[in-house]
Amino acid sequence: MILSRYGVKLIKLEQEHIELLRTWRNADKISRFMEFREHITPEMQQRWFDGLSPERDFYFMIEYRGSLVGMIHTSDIDWNKGNGDAGLFIYEDRYISTYTPVLASLCMVDMFFGVLKLERLYAKVMMNNPVAESYNRKLGFKPLTAIKESDFHMYELKRDDYFTATENLRNKAIAIEGNHFTLQLSNKYRLILEQVNAFKPVADFELAINHTDKN
Repeated sequence: MILSRYGVKLIKLEQEHIELLRTWRNADKISRFMEFREHITPEMQQRWFDGLSPERDFYFMIEYRGSLVGMIHTSDIDWNKGNGDAGLFIYEDRYISTYTPVLASLCMVDMFFGVLKLERLYAKVMMNNPVAESYNRKLGFKPLTAIKESDFHMYELKRDDYFTATENLRNKAIAIEGNHFTLQLSNKYRLILEQVNAFKPVADFELAINHTDKN
């Protein structure tokens, strides 16, 4: 599965990516902002990957300008309730203070809110991370409650709040990168999404779906 919009590609996490992702995730500049900060071994990473649910956990490698630069996800989805958890990190320093993470977020959330049936996303944000707090608020996230015995705060993003908060951001991205919106989707994942009734009857976005035998 590959989702493309706003000049970024979101490539569904596969076995070939997990060692690179593990290296990124163990780096201090990433792990210090995570709830789980212990060193991740190859065995731990493999168990985590093997435990992902194909219909509930969507982890993507972010590709920008031909390079893999970070990871973004919508996971632990409850299709009946219409909610899931979201998060991302950018590993490449040269893209951290740019619009790249915003473009990746817009690309992913456009699909889950505009093409698929999710209505709410939740994100854990470290309390002493003002950059992350500001970033999430710009996307329309609103703070809920502090997580007990943790230095994280839970934020909620409702579908209507997202489209209102990001209207100018999305218009600027379209003006620069164009309005093409494509999804390379394997028969496997098409069936998975159809079985959980994930697609909206009438999508808010025109999405070109290219079917492939690849994952």
